[in-house]
Amino acid sequence: MKNRILHNLGLKIGSIIVALLLWLTITNIDDPTVTQTFKNIPVQILHDEVISSRGYEYLVEAGDTVTFKVKGRRSLVDNLRNEDFEAVADFNNLTSMYMVPINVSCNIENADEISISLQNENMAVSLEDQLTQPFTVRVITSGKVREGYYCTDNSVSSSLVQVTGSTSSVNSVREIAVKVDLEGRMTSFTDQYELVAYDADGEPIDPRKLTFNQNSVEVTTDICPVKTLPIEVVTTGVPAVGYYVDKIEFAPSSVSIAAPQSVLSRLSKINVSVDTSGADQTIEKAIDLSDYLSDHYKGTFLTEEDGLSVGVMITIKPLAEKKFELTEDDIEIRNLSDNLEGILYSLWNADVTISGSEAEIADVTVSDLGLYIDVADCNEGTYTRQMMYQYDGPVKVSAGSVMVRLSAKEEYE
Repeated sequence: MKNRILHNLGLKIGSIIVALLLWLTITNIDDPTVTQTFKNIPVQILHDEVISSRGYEYLVEAGDTVTFKVKGRRSLVDNLRNEDFEAVADFNNLTSMYMVPINVSCNIENADEISISLQNENMAVSLEDQLTQPFTVRVITSGKVREGYYCTDNSVSSSLVQVTGSTSSVNSVREIAVKVDLEGRMTSFTDQYELVAYDADGEPIDPRKLTFNQNSVEVTTDICPVKTLPIEVVTTGVPAVGYYVDKIEFAPSSVSIAAPQSVLSRLSKINVSVDTSGADQTIEKAIDLSDYLSDHYKGTFLTEEDGLSVGVMITIKPLAEKKFELTEDDIEIRNLSDNLEGILYSLWNADVTISGSEAEIADVTVSDLGLYIDVADCNEGTYTRQMMYQYDGPVKVSAGSVMVRLSAKEEYE
């Protein structure tokens, strides 16, 4: 028995190999029939105007994609791709059950040699009333402009767009927007952008559900250079009587603004003014720089996205006073006639008081005031004259009056 099996073993093994090769060859030559499944092929909608012409809009409930099987020779089927098929739902064939038959065709040369069987043969739709509603177009920017520059504005050629669709589709729209890419930009530019509808979750809405009165808008994007400028807080108006501005404190001390180069070249600082009219106590306030620039520096823009305020504290204090005790030597008699001589007396009403900030009055002396009386056109006799002064400093001077006796000089008697 063993000898029978081993007899001509090489020949037997060779025969088996030849048989396998022969079977493979015949199989390939024979080109058998095979089946292949194609999934999620988008369905193209035709003639949906038959719905809108009746004042309705439709929603696709099911069947916006189709799955089907293709049967045919392996040599054909193995080479098929999704792009070789076209799925169509013609709304002219809408049934009373709101179903639209789906037809799938193959666009290859030997399409008649394959058969197609659909898993879902109909598109299911629902009808709703048609709604048209206006929406403001919002510009959404992405990317960063080149360092040292800032996007100051995005102006839209048409800021309002009319959106039409089913009531539920239009009501699901949160906003209509266009997206502008700023990456690396350093100059202003204008471009055309497609409109996109977004829902409450910020997701794009299927454009097939809505129609716009225009599909795109033109957006002009202004980009300006940035400059950092010091801030200076100045006061206007006069505090209440008897009070003065003692100190001004504020922060921050500088701000970065964007503007056309022609505007920036004329600016060396940002003056922020605070009105102190009638103030009799310290003023503390926060000034919104974005609003302030808009009101006082036209054509400039704050580069801080979240806004920026200047905190200001202006200390208001009562005026300090200093009173001087005078002697005759402190008061000059002016315009005295050559034939007269004058003697000052009765200085009890000759009060001189100066008022101002503590720093201003600290170093002022009587001699700095230049006190005098004027006796022009006066003859012999006794006169009361108001004291005058020549001081032109920042402090306020209040001076009383003195008595002067004029008499003839001996040589003129």
